[in-house]
Amino acid sequence: MAEPRGLRDAAPWVLLAIAGVVLVVHSLVYNFVTDDAYISFVFSRNFAEHGELAFNLGDPVEGYTNFSWTVLLGALMKVGIEPELSSRVLGTACALGTLYLVFRVMQRGLGRTSPYAAVPSLLLACSSGFACWTSGGLETQLFTMLVAGALDAVVAAHDRPRAIRRAGVFLALAAMTRPEGLLVAAVLGVVRLLDLVLLWRAEKRFPFRDELFATAWFLGLWGPWFAWRWWYYGWPFPNTYYVKASGKWTDPKAASTMIDNGLYYVWVWLKQTRLLWASPLVVLAFVTKPRTPRFVLVLACGLLAAVYLAYTVSVGGDFMGLHRFIMPVFVAAAILVTLGAGWLEHLVPSRRDVVAMSVCTIVVGVFAFTQVQLTRASIKWGNFGNDRGIDTPAFLMVYTEDRAKIGRAMAPCFADTDFSIVGGAGAQPYEGRMRGIDVFGLVSDKIAHREPRIRARAGHTKWGSDTLLAEYDPTFVFSCYRLHRSAAQPQLPCAGFWQARGYEHVTMHIPGLREQGEYYTFLAKKARNFQCPGRVR
Repeated sequence: MAEPRGLRDAAPWVLLAIAGVVLVVHSLVYNFVTDDAYISFVFSRNFAEHGELAFNLGDPVEGYTNFSWTVLLGALMKVGIEPELSSRVLGTACALGTLYLVFRVMQRGLGRTSPYAAVPSLLLACSSGFACWTSGGLETQLFTMLVAGALDAVVAAHDRPRAIRRAGVFLALAAMTRPEGLLVAAVLGVVRLLDLVLLWRAEKRFPFRDELFATAWFLGLWGPWFAWRWWYYGWPFPNTYYVKASGKWTDPKAASTMIDNGLYYVWVWLKQTRLLWASPLVVLAFVTKPRTPRFVLVLACGLLAAVYLAYTVSVGGDFMGLHRFIMPVFVAAAILVTLGAGWLEHLVPSRRDVVAMSVCTIVVGVFAFTQVQLTRASIKWGNFGNDRGIDTPAFLMVYTEDRAKIGRAMAPCFADTDFSIVGGAGAQPYEGRMRGIDVFGLVSDKIAHREPRIRARAGHTKWGSDTLLAEYDPTFVFSCYRLHRSAAQPQLPCAGFWQARGYEHVTMHIPGLREQGEYYTFLAKKARNFQCPGRVR
């Protein structure tokens, strides 16, 4: 009898290992670094080489929202590991850590060893969105892992109150990785409070010392960091907040359009993850006994998903495809679907293990089939169109690759005194080692605080006016550009303001550009007399 029992105990761990392998293979199908990741890379490099967390040396502007990730990559750059590699390796390691933490919290919720404990991890591994943003070079999976760790601590604290202390650490680090960490801390704090109230009513005990320790850990880590960044950058919130979520709208209807875009973003997530079909299982998950670890887990996942999605709608969603912005909700959804499916075990109590394995196979198999199709479509060459402002991974890949090639080709031609206005502040400035600001204002405090919001696209609501951009006295205006397939130099419609101030059209031939052609036309000061191999005369 010992051997079959040993095999049953090992089955969840075998499934978890399979999930890890599937995730690694799935993420390597994407295996890219998106342009926004390179923004952090610029800060990381300046931190590693000059000790400054700034995009332009000597001008600290908080153009990132992922402090812990940026500093971690900078520390690795100090020892010679480039962020293009370290970000992908760390992203994969964090995603695997999330699979383990989700497995562990499921074991706590179930209260026993069961194949079901590994099902959420398998679902996450099969998910196109989870795999895509395991790659990408962003802090997404670090943040998700920290949220999963905090969730595990809150559920564990139901039986072992001291476990809540580590939630304070996880949540502080999460809040230093993404601003939404504060939102997660508030949600899980409410869940813990409700759990304590129920325990007090049932058992007349109300422990609080461990919660005070957890709060002290959180404030002891997050508080000094918050005070430092306010002192260093001069503003209480990141520059990106003032770019994306503050300022008057030029069109009063744009605010409601942002809400519509946010609702559409969530709708696309529900469709692409097939959660619309799995919603009955999510509802079943809430049929559980109170004052149990399972109840705490369901409550935490449900409340986290509801609040996080409402927040996502309020900010208009995100412009990157496959739902990067709501990755922690993937964890909550996978757990709730699995717990709901778990009720099917009760249909045949005498064959619980057989039913469990059957349900596992069906749920994961059907979901995996849909995600294979989604993954293929998301990276298909030519799938570059955006869906109401949501870019496909295929477009994000080719956009970043082309800008990186432009930066590398022109890097030897820039002088230390050059200053550029760019569209994307990522791969092109990073590879070109360019000083400059982006026209959307991510690394420009002038645009962030002086320009109104003019369009309802998440992350791109502001645009630097020509008169404001001229205050920077730029050498190059790369935000007024065109990529094209022939050497004939086009006239840029946005060039008139700049030509009147002594700028000229410059066309470069940059081999290997893939999206729209190998010729790149932009604006440069005539007085600069820009000379660079590949310039078309």
